[in-house]
Amino acid sequence: MIRSGTKFDRYTLLEVVSEHEPRVKGEFEVQLWLGQDEILDRNVAVRLVRTEDRRVPKVLGAAQAAAMVDDRRLLRVLDILDIRNTLEHPAYTAIISEWCTGTPLHEALMDAGTSAFDAEFSLDSVSNLAWALNACLTFNLEHGRLRPSCVFLTESSEVLVSGLAVDHALFGPLFGNESTYDATENKDVNGLGSLLYCFTTGLWPYPWSTSENDSGPFLSVHVPFSPKVGRDIPLPSSVRASIPRVVDDLVSRSVIGASKSRGVTRIQDSLGFANAIASAKDYFTPMSTTTVRAPAGVSQSASPASVAQRMIAVAVAAALVLATAVVGFQLLNRSATSSSQLDSNDNVVDPLEILTSPATPFIEVDVGNIAEVVPIASARSFDPRGGAPNGVLGKEREKGAPLAIDGDAVTAWTTKAYKSSTLGKKGGVGLILDLGQEVDVTGVSLGLVGYGTDLQIRVANEILPDPDLWTRLVSIEDAGPQIDLRAPRAVTGRYVLIWLTGIPPKETGDRFQAGIASASVFGATVSES
Repeated sequence: MIRSGTKFDRYTLLEVVSEHEPRVKGEFEVQLWLGQDEILDRNVAVRLVRTEDRRVPKVLGAAQAAAMVDDRRLLRVLDILDIRNTLEHPAYTAIISEWCTGTPLHEALMDAGTSAFDAEFSLDSVSNLAWALNACLTFNLEHGRLRPSCVFLTESSEVLVSGLAVDHALFGPLFGNESTYDATENKDVNGLGSLLYCFTTGLWPYPWSTSENDSGPFLSVHVPFSPKVGRDIPLPSSVRASIPRVVDDLVSRSVIGASKSRGVTRIQDSLGFANAIASAKDYFTPMSTTTVRAPAGVSQSASPASVAQRMIAVAVAAALVLATAVVGFQLLNRSATSSSQLDSNDNVVDPLEILTSPATPFIEVDVGNIAEVVPIASARSFDPRGGAPNGVLGKEREKGAPLAIDGDAVTAWTTKAYKSSTLGKKGGVGLILDLGQEVDVTGVSLGLVGYGTDLQIRVANEILPDPDLWTRLVSIEDAGPQIDLRAPRAVTGRYVLIWLTGIPPKETGDRFQAGIASASVFGATVSES
């Protein structure tokens, strides 16, 4: 029996890291161990596969090919051992690889506080991975199973990836099967795009297909899945605030099933992905919280990048005009033949006075908070297609409505318990947030009860009796407990309707129930904008 302390050749097994159960006939349990190289006195990763496992020939080929790739960002295959059977254990094939002391991405996201990294760090990290995987293309090799648990962040700010080719040989693609992919498309493109999605949102793109043998897809990625918006995966900026457009563009060109505009071309391989990031970063300006001085009259609703660009352009243009004016004035002054050509010396402006005269008044523009949180005056329930037991129409559990905006994430307004997730014949129920005045609404942030809520955010200037009469701002399906929603265009109105059209199952029993524990609205009042 294999146990801690067992020694194979120069390697000693120390601790089991993970175990993978067989999926089909002809496969056996696969174990990953932390081991010790006794000669070099260093930790190593030891993957044990039963020699009679039908995957062994493919795994050996993948390991031998991976050992040929030389890039420090790829944890190398160091050795391959044939372990003969004994009275205590059967025969094994052991793949010995470098051990990484860094933090896996899924654990780093849990420790990040905001459950996501900023766009600049995310782009740099995935760019490093893309360049590392580009080194594999020389050997016609791909990783094939990129996921958060195989990406490591080290204390020296390195990004490393494990399991090159071997993970795919053992377990296949992350979701679905080989026929899921277009043979002309590199599998790592989808993986790199998914990792960028994960870095920036803390979520993994919802699987476009799931293998019949993979009963627990969450165990494959160890992070929550993105919500569903119809049949497409929502772009990062739709689920997390302050994500720039360049990230959306990269995701739409790489992640299978992601929303994309007509005419968008898919990235073909890891080299193309690395180059695409390099090009995107040329147009990427990180969000800043510093104060920029803008000339009076410049709209405060302009973006930080546009304000800064205008300021620079105006300064350069002003300098050129000033220089031209000074030179021209001097030439005219020298060519003058008599003082009679001028009315008086008092009318001549000294060029130095231009340089020392007071500047145009400036106003302070804080570019770090363009879309602000809008105060919510009150909240009320909205149930236009049902009635309360006391005969009051249009409301449901009205007394609990203020709990959604009380600032306490523990308390929540909840719906009644329903027999179906679609709320029977009602089709929906929700909350109305009164903002007290007209607002250009750009998004909301919600704390929900349970996993799997379908909802719509709608805006109106009056409380309309039918939710379909409200203007839709944004909608989402299968949302988790915490969700940030941003719309491409603002919708103006005083009232915001959170319309729940699908509710998750209760933890106990066979009923369905949803709730809203917190709600924030983003935008600007009409008078300010």
